[in-house]
Amino acid sequence: MEMREALQILRERLDDNLLYHSKMMDRSDIGDIYRLQALSETHYYMKAVHDYTASEVEALLEFVDPLEVAYRCREENTRKVGLPICDLLKEIHADEHFEKLEPDLSLETKTSRLIERLELNLYRYMGYVRDLSDVEITRQAERIAATMAAYSYTTGELMNDNLDESMIDHLYGLKNPLQYITDRWPECTLYGEDVLAGIQKEIAEQPDQPSSVHARLKDAQRKAAEQPKAPHGDTARKDKESR
Repeated sequence: MEMREALQILRERLDDNLLYHSKMMDRSDIGDIYRLQALSETHYYMKAVHDYTASEVEALLEFVDPLEVAYRCREENTRKVGLPICDLLKEIHADEHFEKLEPDLSLETKTSRLIERLELNLYRYMGYVRDLSDVEITRQAERIAATMAAYSYTTGELMNDNLDESMIDHLYGLKNPLQYITDRWPECTLYGEDVLAGIQKEIAEQPDQPSSVHARLKDAQRKAAEQPKAPHGDTARKDKESR
């Protein structure tokens, strides 16, 4: 995985983090509202303004909530220019204060986080539905029903430990597993055995690939270590020329 792909994964994670904080915010608490505003500003800065180095992307992706970590870095930054993330991570002792992705997640942890991701996917989708007109909602009624059925059935199977680890790994590696399942959900049905069986067949037919974000990052790190590194100045110059 190249720098561009790793950065795309980080930006997607920042989106998920902001959605999660928005969902969990107590709207009756002024402090929570201000904090969400600050996180939103950090989200914009990290996605649209900050000029990343490869080391910064790698470092932030090690954390469960890179948005929260970046927010703390900005809060503690005393430099007049720039945001040296790697230096700030050491200054704020980020490894001690923020949860990091585990190198080998247990099946229980992956299942729990997959359920959380499905919840975030549904939360985002329902926000989209709320903005539709009555006519558009009627036109998309079958898709809406399929999304709700896919969410209910899949989370139920996860909670009851009815999915094997290969299926969980496959879904866990997707940014939007709910949409992936819904795309395969037949119209006018509330039953998902055949859907998940079809996905299991797809998995069996695919070549082995690193499925989770962490596995993809580790694979990228291994490939990067096998390649000769260009001098820092040459790298910076080529990066500028490519823009």
